[in-house]
Amino acid sequence: MTKIPKYQQGILENLPSSAIYLFFVLENKSKLNEVMQTLRQLIDGQSTVIGLGEALMHKAELKSDFKAYTPTIKQQKLAPKTHCDLVLWLRDNDQGMLMHKARQMIAIASDAFKCTDISRACTYLTYVEDGKMVDHDLSGFEDGTENPKGDEQFNTAIIVSDDKYLDGSSFWTIQKWQHDFAWLDKASQQAKEEIIGRSLDDNREFEDNKPFAHVKRTAQESFEPEAFMWRRSMPWINDRLEGGLMFSCFATSFYPFEAQFLRMTGEEDGIVDGLFKFSKIVSTQFLWCPPFVKGKLVLPKFE
Repeated sequence: MTKIPKYQQGILENLPSSAIYLFFVLENKSKLNEVMQTLRQLIDGQSTVIGLGEALMHKAELKSDFKAYTPTIKQQKLAPKTHCDLVLWLRDNDQGMLMHKARQMIAIASDAFKCTDISRACTYLTYVEDGKMVDHDLSGFEDGTENPKGDEQFNTAIIVSDDKYLDGSSFWTIQKWQHDFAWLDKASQQAKEEIIGRSLDDNREFEDNKPFAHVKRTAQESFEPEAFMWRRSMPWINDRLEGGLMFSCFATSFYPFEAQFLRMTGEEDGIVDGLFKFSKIVSTQFLWCPPFVKGKLVLPKFE
């Protein structure tokens, strides 16, 4: 008998060539349950992944380890707290389909939510190698190199629990980075490689990296306990030709992100990740992705 997945399958699947991220804040609490039940009928967990933010989780009748993003004083300067209560990640290779789906979702959610950001995403320099999809950031560097493989993808990203409201769920961190393309255009290849700690040409990790190199700041196995996460980031762009990376990671807790981000922002040793040389953080969201069982989202009740 085939085991039916209990999670939103879009979390583990390969990235689509295009996507739209919709960010919402809750405005009309009296319509919340009605709107969420309508979304429950429409969201398939595959072409659309849903994440619930702070206000919804406070109202949810759910015993989870969810916590709101709470930056330290240093992090508040680099990544200030931003308000978001619901995120929809719309995934489709057809951009026209995405546009119409985004319009539909915004209209349905509007009885309870205000859409505060619409971010269009894409892939860049993507190809398949040895059966694995290789993706790149708009800076030119390969992204997600250290992602878990095989069964570890599920084990890293999806919660296993006796609680039916938690089994198959996931904690989702999404962080919008905006790149300084003028700096990237002018900088030498060596300067850019020193920031990341890998070769632009073949993604080889250098042996003698600078203390601020991104790979040294975020080496997942260097934390105690180890801080592994399942990354599903995508480049984002807008009509002003601005863009960057929609950093997106899934895990069974927020610990992996928090541990890595504390080191990136210099909380451990005062050394800030070199990424901040050419990129800044626009927003950071902590979200919870509900399970998906027998064709439907498993949503808690909201007070």
